[in-house]
Amino acid sequence: MTQKSLRDRLFEDAPQEPEKSPHDLKGPTQQIFNPVDVFKAIAGEQNDNRLKILSSLRRQYEFRQLACFPDDFLLKLKILEKQFGNFHEVTAICRNAFILGALEPPNVINLPPILLLGPPGIGKTRYLSELAMTLGTAFFDLDFSSLTSGFIISGGSSSWQDSKPGFISNSLLKSDFANPIILLDEIDKAQTGSNYDPLGPMYGLLEKHTAKRFVDEFLNIKMDASAIIWVASANYPERIPEPIRSRMIEIFIDTPTPEQSYEIVKAIYRELLNTRAWGKHFSVELDPKVIVQLSSLPARRVRIALENALAVAAIRSRGKMRPIIVMPQDVSLHRDPKNKFIKMGFLA
Repeated sequence: MTQKSLRDRLFEDAPQEPEKSPHDLKGPTQQIFNPVDVFKAIAGEQNDNRLKILSSLRRQYEFRQLACFPDDFLLKLKILEKQFGNFHEVTAICRNAFILGALEPPNVINLPPILLLGPPGIGKTRYLSELAMTLGTAFFDLDFSSLTSGFIISGGSSSWQDSKPGFISNSLLKSDFANPIILLDEIDKAQTGSNYDPLGPMYGLLEKHTAKRFVDEFLNIKMDASAIIWVASANYPERIPEPIRSRMIEIFIDTPTPEQSYEIVKAIYRELLNTRAWGKHFSVELDPKVIVQLSSLPARRVRIALENALAVAAIRSRGKMRPIIVMPQDVSLHRDPKNKFIKMGFLA
């Protein structure tokens, strides 16, 4: 098959993917790529793999909606603050952005890059996921502890074997919004001494004027990433290059207090019941003794332990008792090799 016939087939016979119509977008929008650039790239492309991806891109609408603060944001923020009291400084930044943005509608969500510092397992990912839902925007996260190059972020050159678009362009194209929250998790674990620095693309992406001209190396098309809400997390900030740190607001997140841990467990329980089809079979309230037990676990382990307790309670009820009530004996905390319970603290 000649290159011309392959290109013709991609233009004419490729199945049309469902996508939003421009008329489906409400409120302010932002153009994230120029379709003319896509057509030019297709016309001169020799790489079959890149040609197929570009053909898929040409069927996408080039605009994305800009998420705006909901009118009842302050009310929702109070609920979030109660559930995640140790994130009060981040919550305050969001509150201030809402109040100031309301002075000049539309109140587009625009937050500064934030670096969250603190020990692992204190609920950073969960908080940001909940914040994204409260804001009404999308949420994506990337674990830097496993990255070895910047290709994952900004794409690999199409001249290399097995190269593909990067995380940033994929996130923007998947998102309904031009301003999703993107978490760069454990950014301090990036291997910056390598020839291909994973943090390399971030120097430009954290500055709005250069982020407007972001180029994915695989697509080789300019994309506007200037509206992305950047949040990074780290345990050891001294390992992060100073130019990256200087572009972000640093906030230390304390380990949750017992009272805050209590609220976190309640919030996770409510979420499980509200997002699972089987949730309606369980009691709407969790036994206080069970909450205290689970509060001794790191935030990232609460969900697993709670789901296990729910399953044990369901087995115990044998399909007869409704609603199913989780009891203290249904909860299993971490055990040592001798099968004895170990009391776990947040920093364990």
